[in-house]
Amino acid sequence: MALNGINMALAFTGQEAVWERVYLQLGLDQGDVDRHFTGPAFLAWQRMGNVRGWAGPLRPSWHSHSRVLQHRILARMRELGMVAVLPAFAGHVPRGFQRLFPNSSTTPLQRWNRFPDEYCCPLLLDPTDPVFKRVGTLFMRELIAEFGTDHVYNSDTFNEMQPADGRPEYLAQVGKAIFDSLVEVDPKAVWMIQNWLFVHDAPFWTDSRAKALLTSVPTGRMLVLDLMAELHPQYLRLQSYYGQPFIWCMLHNFGGTLGLYGAVNNVNRNVFEARAMPNSTMVGTGLTMEGTGQNYVMYDFANELAWRAEPANLTDWFSRYATRRYGASNAAADESWQLLKDSVYTFRETWKNHGKYIVVKHPTLRLKPVVWYSVEAVRDAWQKLLAAGSARAVRANANYRHDVVDLARQGLQLAAAAVYKQAVMAFNKRRLDALRKWSAQMMEVFSDLERVLSTDQLFMLGPWLRNARQRATTELEEAVYEWNARNQLTLWGPRGEIKDYAAKQWAGLVSHYYRPRWQRFLDALDRALAEGRAFNQTAVSHDIFVNVEEPFTLDRADFPTKPSGDAWAVSQELFARWSPLLTSKSVLKKGQAAAWASTKTPPPAASSSQTPAAHKYTTEPSVVTVL
Repeated sequence: MALNGINMALAFTGQEAVWERVYLQLGLDQGDVDRHFTGPAFLAWQRMGNVRGWAGPLRPSWHSHSRVLQHRILARMRELGMVAVLPAFAGHVPRGFQRLFPNSSTTPLQRWNRFPDEYCCPLLLDPTDPVFKRVGTLFMRELIAEFGTDHVYNSDTFNEMQPADGRPEYLAQVGKAIFDSLVEVDPKAVWMIQNWLFVHDAPFWTDSRAKALLTSVPTGRMLVLDLMAELHPQYLRLQSYYGQPFIWCMLHNFGGTLGLYGAVNNVNRNVFEARAMPNSTMVGTGLTMEGTGQNYVMYDFANELAWRAEPANLTDWFSRYATRRYGASNAAADESWQLLKDSVYTFRETWKNHGKYIVVKHPTLRLKPVVWYSVEAVRDAWQKLLAAGSARAVRANANYRHDVVDLARQGLQLAAAAVYKQAVMAFNKRRLDALRKWSAQMMEVFSDLERVLSTDQLFMLGPWLRNARQRATTELEEAVYEWNARNQLTLWGPRGEIKDYAAKQWAGLVSHYYRPRWQRFLDALDRALAEGRAFNQTAVSHDIFVNVEEPFTLDRADFPTKPSGDAWAVSQELFARWSPLLTSKSVLKKGQAAAWASTKTPPPAASSSQTPAAHKYTTEPSVVTVL
């Protein structure tokens, strides 16, 4: 991170150990705390008030290990001159809080993504209530005593949660109260806030409401993360956050899902427009992805922009990237990356890409392929990259072998969409023989996908589960941590509340989760045609949940942790087998190809007729942050 110029990052590890001490000091009992903390795989959402208790509680050994780890993280960050952003109190408290403070102003938070009452709706303590400052300052003192401080704190009270009162004067009071709880303990405190509330619920957060919150804090004492500025920037609408400094961030990824994707043209253009707009308060660039391990090119590129005075020549940049990545100049590799630049990495839509590709989706008859690019370009890029492997030095490079697997994965992802399209057509036309042919093809796609993913450790489930188990100190903890790790990847909740949100095309998941789901779905289609009866999606989805999805989360089977097979050789074989299906006509549904073609003309640059007003706070863009 430091070598990439990152000088600020969230440092949230170990905060639950501090919160437990605070809650017990306030008079809550251990049961209250245990029903509040989620399991390790879901802590990010518990910290933002979205869920409570799910997959928990946290064990004492977790707190001990996390506290020690946080000390090591902070020591290294500070040694490298990086600013550690610590958590602050946002108002989310356990349900038992109301029992201790019956006269305090608390309200249950909104139900998030249909989670049942047992796991949803922690209480929100109104920041204007005097008890808020008591809790907030107690936490701050305990936190700083334990970990020290670099004077920057993150607090997001309304992340995907709407305030109960929309009056601007109330929202201004909320902001002031949160900031007051910080400076009461640390007079130098700067409040970092995500702008996701303005993106997620734009109808509520009108300009006047947003302004009330943003200007409730002295200018320069709030730092705003423009979280998804590559697609949904808010700095124009909100007039450079009414004078508060902001960091231009690329979100790019939800859930750590796999799939070649990026809006490189937007990133290349918008960073410099945001920096140069009149009265800009932009102070840096940042990364806010929900998961790594994919699309490394986008993060390499975004990190570099903090050092640039003007947009890059993308053709030259991608050419040099291929050389850096593989350790040698190679014409075929260069051509491959140029094709990828102009296809998968030229996203010009505005919808949020959650990686909901057909291979990892719960099967139904109504799925649509997620494609915004020329399928043929991806096919040709795969072929060119394979050709680059004829050079022994390139083929020996670990990054090259990874990318050969990744492009094969992308190709089979598209092949599955093409086969699915034919299977649905056969079912709708009641052609049983054709359905069986395409069903068999779909199973072959999954088998081949499993095979190629198994050639690279970074595309395997085994290391993920091994790492989860290794954190445990008892057999019970080992089972709980593995269950957390499996559930996050699949059901993401007790009943699949946000199923497949963090889907991964990994060996092990393909063979034991995605393939069996599709097998049961296709078998049900077969029976419906063979027996002349209607297809019941509800019954089939229940069958898949009972026999595949939930059992997978509870299973304890081991999976390989070391790769097997030759990535280049396997990828070559699969290209020969599946490339004939990789055409836009084969993959896209009727009308999608025309829609894709209409996006080829670049949209106008992000701009606004409204010029941000001049503000007293000005600084040269210098902060680079990653969440």
